[in-house]
Amino acid sequence: MSRHVAVVGGGLSGLAAGVELVSRGIRVTLLEQKPALGGRAYSFRDSVTGDTIDNGQHVLIAGYGRTMRFLETIGTREFVRVQHTPSLMFHHPQRGFCEFRLPLLPTPFNLLIGILGCALFSFRDRMSLLHAGLSLRALRKMDKQRLAGQTVEEWLKSVGQSAECIRSFWEPIAVSIMNERIEKASAFVFVEAMRTAFLGGSRSAALAIPSVGLSQLYVEGARKFVTLRGGEIRCNADVVEVVLENEIAAGVRLRDSTFVAADAVVLTVPANKLVPILSAQLKKQLSQVIAIDVAPIVSIHLWFKQEFMPHESVGLIGRRIQWLFNRRLINGEEGEGSHVSAVISGGHEFIGKTKDDLVKIAVDDIRSLYPVLCEEPCHAVVIREKSATYSSSPLTEPLRPRAKTEIPNLFLAGDWTATGYPATIEGAVLSAELATKSVLEYLK
Repeated sequence: MSRHVAVVGGGLSGLAAGVELVSRGIRVTLLEQKPALGGRAYSFRDSVTGDTIDNGQHVLIAGYGRTMRFLETIGTREFVRVQHTPSLMFHHPQRGFCEFRLPLLPTPFNLLIGILGCALFSFRDRMSLLHAGLSLRALRKMDKQRLAGQTVEEWLKSVGQSAECIRSFWEPIAVSIMNERIEKASAFVFVEAMRTAFLGGSRSAALAIPSVGLSQLYVEGARKFVTLRGGEIRCNADVVEVVLENEIAAGVRLRDSTFVAADAVVLTVPANKLVPILSAQLKKQLSQVIAIDVAPIVSIHLWFKQEFMPHESVGLIGRRIQWLFNRRLINGEEGEGSHVSAVISGGHEFIGKTKDDLVKIAVDDIRSLYPVLCEEPCHAVVIREKSATYSSSPLTEPLRPRAKTEIPNLFLAGDWTATGYPATIEGAVLSAELATKSVLEYLK
C-alpha cells in the first residue's frame, strides 16, 4: 500500500506539494478550510461585466523556472505568454513614457545595452544603474551575509544609487516584488530576486503574462492532476489540530472531529494560522512565527466606456498607484471600452480607505499618464488583501522557519517559510519543492 500524506492548505504551496507528491506515487489528501482552492491566488467572475477578476496581480517572469515547470506539469503553461524581449514600460511625471528593454544578449551585455539605452536617466545615473547591476553579479557569500542586516534602501545607497535612480527605477520594481516599502524590505531577499530576474539568462527578466484568471491557471489544472492520480481534495475541511503519537504526527483532526490519519503531514497554512493547530512542543519551537508581520495589497479594477491605454502594463513613478494593467489586452477580453487594474503594493496607509477614495486615487493617477481620459469609470471593484503576503524585513527574515520541524514527519511550506525568496509565486512553489523533498526523504 502506498504511503499517505496529508497536505493542509489549498493555496499555491499546498497545490504544488500535492502535485509533486502524487506524481511520485504518494497518496495525498489535501485539506482546505475555505469552500474553494487557491488561497490568495484566485479569480472570480464580476457579476456586472462578466469579466474575470483576479484577487490581485501576480506578476510572473520567465526566470521563475519552478513555476513554469509546475504549470507545464498541470497542463496550463499554454495560457502564459512570455515576452520575446524583456521590457518594462514606465511613466515619469516630467519625462513621460520610457521603455526599459533588455536585448537578447548574454549577461552582463544585455544589462549594459539596456541601461545605456534607457532615456529616462542622465548618463551619470545610467552608469550608476550599471554599477548596481554588476554588483548583483559579483556578490560573494560574505556580501550576502552583510545584506541580511540591510534594507533595500540601505543596499541601494551603498552601491551608489542616486535618489532619482531609486525613485524612478528601483522603487517601482522593489515594491512590487517585495510588497513592502524599500526602507523596510530585506535587501538580502530582494537581491536574490533580482539575481533570478537579471542574471538567469537573456530572457529571464521577460514578463510571463497569463491570458486566463488565476483560478484557471493554477487551481483547476492542479485539482485535476491530483484527483486523476488517486489524490483526494476536501474543501470546507478545517484542520484544528496536528495529532501526535509517540513524538510522531499521526494525522490531523478537523473541526467536525474527523481524524485523517497520515504517514506524514505538510502544513501550508499562513503563518498566523499555524500556531493554533500545533502541539505545545511545536508551539514552543515555532513561536517566532507569531512575530512575522503581514503586508497588504490593494487592487482597483476600473471599467471605462472610453479606450485610452495602448500599453499592456505601465509602472508609475512617483504616484500612489505603482502599476497599471490593461486587462483587455492581457486577457484578450471582448467588449467595448477599457478594463484596467491598478495595484498598490505594500499599501499600509491605503488599506483602510473607502472604496470611493481608492477609486478617486486610481483615476487621478491614471489621468496623470493618460490626460485623454475625460470620463469617470462606469464600474469599479476594489479588492483589499490585508494579509496579502508576509512583510519582508531584516528583522523578519530570521523568523522564517525551514521545511523540517522537530517532528520528523511534519513539514512546513508556504511563501513565508525560509526559501530565500520574497512572497512570490516562485517562492510558494519553491517552498513546496523543499517540503516535498523532505517528505520523500522521510518516507524512503
